[in-house]
Amino acid sequence: MIYLFILFLWLGFIGSLSDSAIILGIIVTILVVKISEFFLKEEIIGFVELFISAIGRIIEMYKMTFKSIKYIFKKSYCGLVAINVENKTDSEKAAIANCITLTPGTMFVLEENNNLIIHKFDKDPDAAHSSKDVWKGELF
Repeated sequence: MIYLFILFLWLGFIGSLSDSAIILGIIVTILVVKISEFFLKEEIIGFVELFISAIGRIIEMYKMTFKSIKYIFKKSYCGLVAINVENKTDSEKAAIANCITLTPGTMFVLEENNNLIIHKFDKDPDAAHSSKDVWKGELF
């Protein structure tokens, strides 16, 4: 699998699928793997697996970005909502802000005077300025 991965990287960087590019890619792939195995032993396999999983996460991030584009083109309203976080530690505030940001249609903007300012999308203007659906109950 590592051979195919490095070969595809080579062909992608070269940008050609000619016979000479493929043969040179096979030779370079074998040399890279053998030299890496000599110097790094088994560490190269862990690195490639980590690299492939990172690429998967980046692809998922772009998928979510394209799913969010509908908020730009469809009619929706946005508003700023303040959530009171008085008597919370910094780590609790960070956890609450992250949970709110993970909620679709909401995003943490800043902390000001023991309030978390949240940017919110909704279908009607009254709901966009309401904090009713943003944060319910106590997390900590």
